[in-house]
Amino acid sequence: MSFRADSDAYEAWLRNQCQVVEADLEHKHEKMKKDAFTFLRATFFRWAKTIEKICADLSDAPAVLSVGATHVENFGTWREPKVVWCGA
Repeated sequence: MSFRADSDAYEAWLRNQCQVVEADLEHKHEKMKKDAFTFLRATFFRWAKTIEKICADLSDAPAVLSVGATHVENFGTWREPKVVWCGA
């Protein structure tokens, strides 16, 4: 699947999971164009989807539920009331 198709599919899935503020999504797209670091951070879904193709030995690793991006910038991006943030 092309990156564009993958991105469109992810955003369609996201719209079915929570209420998406379209203006915020457009803002995200603009920020993604500014530098590679921001682009890669914003496309984690693609990495999660392709990692086993790149690192086949990881396919035998135990599956765990995790979120690896609970930093300050992301606190304002989750609008789903069911999300619970836990800190150490």
